[in-house]
Amino acid sequence: MPEIWFRYGGTEVSLELPDDLSYKMLEPRELKPDERLWRELGTFADNLGRGAGSRGFTILYDHSGDKMSLVILRHLIESLEQYSDRIRVLVSGWRLDPSEGWEDARRGLKEYDVRAEIINVRGREMVEHSGMKIVEDLLDNSVKIILTASEPHGLFGKASLREALAFGGFAEIGFSEDLQADILTVWSRLIEELRPWAITMLNDRIYMGDAEDVAKRVYNAGCEEAVSDFEIVLAGCGGRPRDTSFQLIAHVIGLLRDTVVDDGLIGLIAECSRGLGSKSFMEAVLGGGGTPLDRALVRMIRETSTSKKIALATTLPRSVMKKLFDIRCFDTPEEMLTYALRRYTRGARILILERPHVKPVRSSMQGQS
Repeated sequence: MPEIWFRYGGTEVSLELPDDLSYKMLEPRELKPDERLWRELGTFADNLGRGAGSRGFTILYDHSGDKMSLVILRHLIESLEQYSDRIRVLVSGWRLDPSEGWEDARRGLKEYDVRAEIINVRGREMVEHSGMKIVEDLLDNSVKIILTASEPHGLFGKASLREALAFGGFAEIGFSEDLQADILTVWSRLIEELRPWAITMLNDRIYMGDAEDVAKRVYNAGCEEAVSDFEIVLAGCGGRPRDTSFQLIAHVIGLLRDTVVDDGLIGLIAECSRGLGSKSFMEAVLGGGGTPLDRALVRMIRETSTSKKIALATTLPRSVMKKLFDIRCFDTPEEMLTYALRRYTRGARILILERPHVKPVRSSMQGQS
């Protein structure tokens, strides 16, 4: 009987699959930290360093809890140190809880011995510039480098360079209901001002170069993966700090909504130790308030629940989730699987993701999602 382990908060939980079930594992394609990668990163840093002179470097690091990003950040700084001792890292983490995301980043930076001036971008002084408020630290003469993981997001397809700048706290803007247009506005203004470079990872590839060029290459690379028809999809949400609240994992519902057939089941495994989420998210849930991003998340959840069933293995209260979102909650992945098999029979086709690293889309729906 196969046993699958999922990250769950600060620990792991297992799911045993009976031998008679029809299931498929969607394995992640991961970047390998080998000599080729370090040579490419060193060459990139050398090209920047030779032209930087004494200007120094400011790295806009968007933390997502991904250890590979920290390893790359450390190697980048080690390569840049020979050209300047003025290296600052502005840390954001728009996909995480603000306080817990910063603490996780701080621990990771210490663990991986990242030697630079570390600054939490949240709470930094903002100044008026080019028609909007931006973090004052961005207005010096240093070379700017954006470093983030381009992971798929349920609202935006990929969470990449543009989203990191728009939502990471580097700029302050009054977002409208057209989030995509706002993201592009912030991006266009900041890259015109900063002329940044960029490093980003998508699955097993790394992209480096001019930020606008990298953003286009990542967008064209796509994050969808064609799959056959499934009645059930079961996915882990990455564990702490990725699964600390329902607000953080809500986008995974959107990421998986084109994976299962109509009336199929999306099952997520996420601890949610901090409950539902922020005050703004709760305002969006209860009365249409909150930020445009939170309102968009709530609309996406409710739209998905009209054609799909949603279940969670979580610590969230069952009655609250049923009332607010029509979501069924269970104490363990085994209980959730038992519920799914009773509903769809043991002949149901099941797709399993240990973490949501791609956007699985049924072959018949590709191009429509």
